[in-house]
Amino acid sequence: CGSSDSGSEGSSDGGSAAKGTVWKVCSDMPYEPFEFEGKGPRGLKYTGFDIELLDAIAADQNATLKVQDSDFDTIFASVNAGKCDVVASAVTITPEREKNSLFSEPYFDADQSLLVPADSDVTTLDDLTGKTIGVQTGTTGETYAKENTPEGATVKSFPDAAALFAAISAGQIAAVLQDLPVNSDRATKDDTVKVVDTIPTGEQYGFVVAKENTDLQKQLNSGLAAVKEDGTFDDIYTSYFPNAGN
Repeated sequence: CGSSDSGSEGSSDGGSAAKGTVWKVCSDMPYEPFEFEGKGPRGLKYTGFDIELLDAIAADQNATLKVQDSDFDTIFASVNAGKCDVVASAVTITPEREKNSLFSEPYFDADQSLLVPADSDVTTLDDLTGKTIGVQTGTTGETYAKENTPEGATVKSFPDAAALFAAISAGQIAAVLQDLPVNSDRATKDDTVKVVDTIPTGEQYGFVVAKENTDLQKQLNSGLAAVKEDGTFDDIYTSYFPNAGN
């Protein structure tokens, strides 16, 4: 289920991984606050909610992480081809994705949202008639925008969140439609933009493994349950989302 510097493998019964196991992780950077470059746990050069949570799960399962930056539009192909063992990249669980990959139990609830310039009069998706809406390639935000495009509006796809934020700053797009936690994080750090609309979609994130990798799926679920039970999950969640529920 994972590569190992010592040549050990994960246990075949879905229990804890063998000591020394390394989980290769694909993650699309940056996608703050879920994954971004920075001082991470146990010496990782990446951090964020996903990375810290997955590292805690790995620690419970006697494993460590090796994180690599991967484009989101190729990330599912990468895990299915064995280039990585786990995808940790704020991935929404969908029936279409479940046809080709396995997901852990959900670990985060999310909706879509609109981010616009601070001086914009836009308040809802319908106000974007005739304007350009920015989305990230391969995401559920892209799917939602294309299925609900206002009359005369254009949906323009970008490779990552950084490109989206650069485009709205440069006036190339009128709004960014993507996951609420990511847009909210940007608005908190940048007063030139604001979140004007939350679009309830009932999405949930999960970690992704290859379709045949049921052992690693079981380990992820076991570790997730453990860190929820011992309070580690709540500690990590609160550190990244201190105002959640307020």
